[in-house]
Amino acid sequence: MNPLLTPQYWFTVSPVPFQPWAERFILVAFVACVLFGMIAWIIELKGRFSKPMKRAYERVASLLFWSGVAGLFLWGFSYERIPVLSMRFFYLFWLAWVLWGLWRVYTYVWVEIPAQERRNRERTEREKWLPRRK
Repeated sequence: MNPLLTPQYWFTVSPVPFQPWAERFILVAFVACVLFGMIAWIIELKGRFSKPMKRAYERVASLLFWSGVAGLFLWGFSYERIPVLSMRFFYLFWLAWVLWGLWRVYTYVWVEIPAQERRNRERTEREKWLPRRK
């Protein structure tokens, strides 16, 4: 049976360490998340975007940065072989957190922003026919 499918792999209190290449890959991936989060934050600060797009960049930057920091903590616990905190089960929590954050960003960019723009267009169309104060 594949070890990924066994409960012992995920719930062992002191798991077997990763292979060196896998450990380096995980470290590089988490550091890349932190760096891309910082880059997205800088783009959000320096860019001239509409307010909803600035918020979208802010959400992406926050998700990348904090998921990278949390991942670095997980990697550090695994590298130091700290019992309980180095359980592989925490990587599943991390993955669920990242997927939930990606879903929130997706719904904001592809659902909420177009709905806001549609409401703003409808409001301006309605208000152009209303009498204005003098």
